[in-house]
Amino acid sequence: MRMVAREDVQVWCEHERPVRLVVDHERWRIIDTPTRSDGGRLFQSWRFTARSDVDHRTRVMDVEEVDGHWMLVAAWE
Repeated sequence: MRMVAREDVQVWCEHERPVRLVVDHERWRIIDTPTRSDGGRLFQSWRFTARSDVDHRTRVMDVEEVDGHWMLVAAWE
């Protein structure tokens, strides 16, 4: 089920790829290889599967970075 999302998130990257994030005060670890969708010079976006550190739920998430600011665009359970 797709969850409507448009909220600020914190994203940590290693080797220029997202590896973990915080969504609504909950830490998530990325458990697959993120797929990048380059938006050109204005933004970059990523899709990945992440697992909650709290209760081990998994979600597919889309995030965008614009001028160093990250936003969760969509998520699927």
